[in-house]
Amino acid sequence: MKILFLARHFGYLRNYESVIAALASRGHTLHLAADRDEAIGGRDLVQRLAKQHPDQITVGWTPDREGDDWLWLATKFRLAQDFLRYLDPIYDNATHLRRRAEERTPTAVLGLIRVLGIGTGVGRRVMAGTLDILERAVPRHPALDTFIRDQAPDVVLITPLVDLGSPQLDHLKSARAQGLRTVLCVGSWDHLSSKSLIRIPPDRVTVWNDTQRAEAVDLHHLSAERVVVTGAQCFDHWFGRQPSRSREEFCRELGLPVDRAFILWLASSLFRGSKPEAELVEEWIRRLRGSADPQLRSLAVVVRPHPARLDEWRHVDLSLFDDVVRRGGNPIEEGAKNDYFDSMSHAAAVVGLNTSAMLEAGIVGRPVLSIVLDDYKRNQEGTLHWRYLQEVGGGLLHVAHGFDEHFVQLKAAINDPHAAADRSRKFVEAFIRPFGLDVAATPRFVQAIEALAAVPAPRPHRAGVATFFGRPLLLPLIGLRKLRAGTIRRGKQWRRARKRLTEQSRRTLRTGLKQLVLKRVRTEEPKLILPKPERLRLRAQSMFDKVEEVEDTKEALMRLSRSSRPILVGPWLTETGFELLYWIPFLHWAKTFGNLRDDRLVVVSRGNTTSWYQHLTTNYVDVFDFFTQDEFRERNDQRIEQQGGQLKHVDVTDFDKDILERVQQSRGGPDLEMIHPSLMYNLFRIFWRLQASVGLVQGYTLHRKLEAPPLGTLAASLPKEYIAVRFYTNRGFPDTPRNRAFVSSYLSQLAESSEIVVLNTGLRLDDHTDFTSATRGRIHTVEHLMDARNNLDTQTRIIGGAKAFIGTYGGFAYLAPLMGVPTLSFYSDPTGFRIDHLEIAKRAYTDLNSASFLALDVRDVDVLRIALGVGEGLLHAPPK
Repeated sequence: MKILFLARHFGYLRNYESVIAALASRGHTLHLAADRDEAIGGRDLVQRLAKQHPDQITVGWTPDREGDDWLWLATKFRLAQDFLRYLDPIYDNATHLRRRAEERTPTAVLGLIRVLGIGTGVGRRVMAGTLDILERAVPRHPALDTFIRDQAPDVVLITPLVDLGSPQLDHLKSARAQGLRTVLCVGSWDHLSSKSLIRIPPDRVTVWNDTQRAEAVDLHHLSAERVVVTGAQCFDHWFGRQPSRSREEFCRELGLPVDRAFILWLASSLFRGSKPEAELVEEWIRRLRGSADPQLRSLAVVVRPHPARLDEWRHVDLSLFDDVVRRGGNPIEEGAKNDYFDSMSHAAAVVGLNTSAMLEAGIVGRPVLSIVLDDYKRNQEGTLHWRYLQEVGGGLLHVAHGFDEHFVQLKAAINDPHAAADRSRKFVEAFIRPFGLDVAATPRFVQAIEALAAVPAPRPHRAGVATFFGRPLLLPLIGLRKLRAGTIRRGKQWRRARKRLTEQSRRTLRTGLKQLVLKRVRTEEPKLILPKPERLRLRAQSMFDKVEEVEDTKEALMRLSRSSRPILVGPWLTETGFELLYWIPFLHWAKTFGNLRDDRLVVVSRGNTTSWYQHLTTNYVDVFDFFTQDEFRERNDQRIEQQGGQLKHVDVTDFDKDILERVQQSRGGPDLEMIHPSLMYNLFRIFWRLQASVGLVQGYTLHRKLEAPPLGTLAASLPKEYIAVRFYTNRGFPDTPRNRAFVSSYLSQLAESSEIVVLNTGLRLDDHTDFTSATRGRIHTVEHLMDARNNLDTQTRIIGGAKAFIGTYGGFAYLAPLMGVPTLSFYSDPTGFRIDHLEIAKRAYTDLNSASFLALDVRDVDVLRIALGVGEGLLHAPPK
């Protein structure tokens, strides 16, 4: 049997991967064709299928119809018919669906509807019938007819067909005109209730369940004999699947605590114009971290953005929250499927708004929850299929109408997983696998296609008399379109000619002025030319000078400049990477802008980082002068909790105030002013959210090289020449078996030619864990030389005396180049960090002409080894 499978784009065929593979395995040949390209992995999917079944599957495109005047006209008629559908009272509460259809309806049709006042069912049917006659009068596309004829299929499958104004209706017309068997493959659970009408009945319509069968009959007026219930074939691959790694391995890889449960937020593809879901997720996390219930407050969170709405997440920095990670991609290839399935399997519960991913979470047996809020409820209650999640099989969702109710439901769900699993099972039996949990949908789908191929083909469909009478009425409309297109084209040609003439005149004028200036400047004094970084900084400052965050920052600094009181700078309590890359350079700029004297500044940090701040002031106070290591961790955790789970210093917390008071008491004298890190975070927040360019950071930071402090007494404990090494876990280099093997193998090989000093501290001051390495041969450890009070100072001195630094991309990888030490750093998950941090670092080191700095994905090691022509002993990629 030859099958022609037509998709709007190849991404739609993700839901039919198992069907395509099964048909090919049974000896059928398939040609997969799409109308347009996409960027969500569909093309990779079909190419992979074709590679797996080279004798059965081919891939191609339908004929290009760009500029087709008849398609333009047919689309107008179809959009008008779609709008009439949404005037039905059944859609009175689905205001967005109705508005969406109205926005795409031709203005003339809308005007006619308003004039005639078509509000009754009879009036709508009369107008719909008229539009149907006109639409059918549009001639078929000859190239499309030829394409389908050349394929000579026994059966034509089409998906999704029901997009508003869908051009795929022409595919169906061409196939029927040639007497071919046709099948509409309903692509998803909402397609029959939230898209367009099926105006031309195919021979078969495949649906998941009896709910969709009722939609096809009641909403689309199809005969029940045409509708075949198969189950949801797109979900077959989740049944019986096992996680690819244990929960502990999964959590370690994502940098989450293994001893606490995590919640999975599955984002939705919301209606256009909806408030970004990312804003809701941030608010939800803040409220979760601020919960009075310690069980809820301590939950970790994994957020999976919807593949079609990744742009809205690019400005969101969830690293502000402790134990929150963003992870995910379109689960098309096997690795992405494993990530997706593992995230659902190991989650204590799943939360979202309204997405088919909730169905998949139900298959896995997880509790599934949703919140109905005013800003988002049109995506839920404003659709017909939303109620299926609450009604079919007793309902899948736990639905709340506010955060308080939601958190009560969330606590109950994670504390009673058996009840949630039973609820999910009942829904899945009714909606996903209506013939039994053990009965897969894919074989039933294949059986339906083979059964259709076994019956005689239908007679070729011929156009009716009304079509030939209606077509002459359309010719004037085509003529008007061509006339308008010609007018627009000539207008563009005139504007381009005028633009060329203007530009030529400007070039002539500039050339004349340049020659005039050159004649008189020979005797003038030369102007001061600023170095390039300074020119860029001044230019950036002029760009952002009127931005509210910049004005707030300058106002705060000017107030400090008018005071004579000493200023506490900090306290800085967390990441060394942000301290080196943003905080200290910001302070350099702030000191210069505010003309703040060295003796007024009192830096507060931890681990004795005096040398990092030596360009600012010699007044340094260490947090560990006032707190033990355990006290520090406890108070810092409380600070994070007070900020709603945000790790970074976005607010002045009780811990900050306590430190200020203790520094004040230890120094005496006048009360201290404060430059708190939140001032910097408020300024650069719009950059991290992609609402401002990198120029904002360039304009309001001054990066400086650091003078390496001498080794002093440390020299007696170190080799004469050595490489400093520190590999630790973070989101970009998580604790996985592959990374552990890479670090162990790499250090062993490196030690064959060099002395190695491993900078592990043995301290637990943050959430980063060192990769362990015992002293042996040329590998030396220095844990015994460090405590909380001096650990950063000791590591700084050792790095400053090294001939190179090698380790995890992050904090110390930023420090070494500033002290003139060549640096090689590694990461394994490029989604685990913000790429703009790496861009800032590279720009800064280039401007400073500092030592070399290289950040490598461990997967690139083999390529580098081949390019350099070196053996396995020097560079070795992690085992597969």
